[in-house]
Amino acid sequence: MKTKYLNTILLASLMVLAASCKKFLDVKPVGKLIPEKAEELENLLNNSNTLDYHFIDNNRGSYYPLLGDNFQISENQAKYSYVSTHPNIDRYAAYTFYQPYENPRNPQYAWDWGIYRALGLFNNVIEGVKELPGAADSELGKRITAQAKAGRAWSMLVGTLGYGPMYDPSGQNNTKVLPYRTSANPGDPNPDLSTTAEALDLIEKDLKDALTATSDNVGNPSRANISAVHALMAQLYMYKRDWPKMLEHAKEAWSRSMAVKGGVDNMIYNLNAFSYKPNPNASPTPGTDVEVVLELQGPDLLLGQADNRENLFFRLAPQGTTHYPSQEFLDLFDKTTDRRYKLFALKALGYSTTVGGVKYDDGIVTRYYRDSKMLGSQGITYPELLLMKAEASARLNDLGGALADLNLLRKYRYSGTSTDLANGGTLGQDALLFEILKERRREMPIGTFQRVFDIKRYVFDTGKPWSKTSITHTIGSKVYKGDVNNTYFTMRISNNVIQLNPQWGLTLWEGAYDPASR
Repeated sequence: MKTKYLNTILLASLMVLAASCKKFLDVKPVGKLIPEKAEELENLLNNSNTLDYHFIDNNRGSYYPLLGDNFQISENQAKYSYVSTHPNIDRYAAYTFYQPYENPRNPQYAWDWGIYRALGLFNNVIEGVKELPGAADSELGKRITAQAKAGRAWSMLVGTLGYGPMYDPSGQNNTKVLPYRTSANPGDPNPDLSTTAEALDLIEKDLKDALTATSDNVGNPSRANISAVHALMAQLYMYKRDWPKMLEHAKEAWSRSMAVKGGVDNMIYNLNAFSYKPNPNASPTPGTDVEVVLELQGPDLLLGQADNRENLFFRLAPQGTTHYPSQEFLDLFDKTTDRRYKLFALKALGYSTTVGGVKYDDGIVTRYYRDSKMLGSQGITYPELLLMKAEASARLNDLGGALADLNLLRKYRYSGTSTDLANGGTLGQDALLFEILKERRREMPIGTFQRVFDIKRYVFDTGKPWSKTSITHTIGSKVYKGDVNNTYFTMRISNNVIQLNPQWGLTLWEGAYDPASR
């Protein structure tokens, strides 16, 4: 009988752990780490494989955000790039709601290289501390166990809400989604698939455990401090729509961060202080913005680093610059006073190709360059934390607190003599909440899973202006529609994983994978 295990755990053991530590069990399957000291386990938390490939493909893009409303694909791109030659046809599949989005016969980056490779590392740390004499009672052992549990919780939260439906506070949440693997031994069989409710309970437990031993300070935000764990708790309760707990943990995360960082100026960049370094040799194509090829300058040299001042909990993000932003996304911005629009919404050459002697050219288009001019993160930033705090306050009808938080962020994002939301004090609960959620969309990375997760959670705000029951995409005259609270916003597990785990009772996919037929 086949050993039942996630193939990526073995892959992580062979490819990653061997590079980090020295000794392994001399039994098969190989991969169980035997550390000599806790510092060797701590090194695993510094491995980039703990924070990469969560809905990121082999070309550093992602199909997942193309399910949402931040992007558009032109007719030329569809016909002559995606359908004809594109190596990531899954992006086109997502945009046209062609299911399954990824070819089930191929391994999945999100699963193999992202979620479960990260879990393999985190689980080795957690089990390694337990098994290393004296480590479990040491301060270092407790701290790295807590940080590993926080990392595991984030990976499983992203995986559960990405592969499965959004948590419904009025529903049973009994859809089986992913296995919550806690064993580091690749010879151990996988647990059963957890339901959405079961997974979120396990995530909550991991985060509560992490709160007991994480420190106030970390060397790099790729590892959680106690503020980050509180922020992750706030995020979990945001998705569970538990507004009092969301606010409680957002407030705690914010106040602790303020104490550690010494004030908001050390947590959020003032984009009014940003500019582009002049280059007299730059010669842009007429009609395009020279800033496309210029270097962005800020108050420090950390704009392209994981430890820049805005990152509370860092996770690598896919690139979104290659796609055209949707008109709806661009229309969110005040084009005169919003510094994000002024700095990053730039005119550039669109897609162009020549086929059979005929040129097909999208001409000059607007692209959004924020995640190429600055290092993006799909973890948690301080601006996002502030907006989570504002959202929770608004949902609990503390409009004064919500408006104060919103205006605090606007101070760092808008220009003008007054950056406060115009007439903000006169807005009712729904109107102010809508402004906060629009600000959240402007602030979040354009090309990550996060906007799609928001679309999925807003579906329960029935009848509100920010709630969408379906998403519609167009390519030329063709229209594609996907209902939100539906399988269109879930993912299949690949055939190779299903074959290795017959205990799950899942059926192999046997159809023809042909997104180009759309």
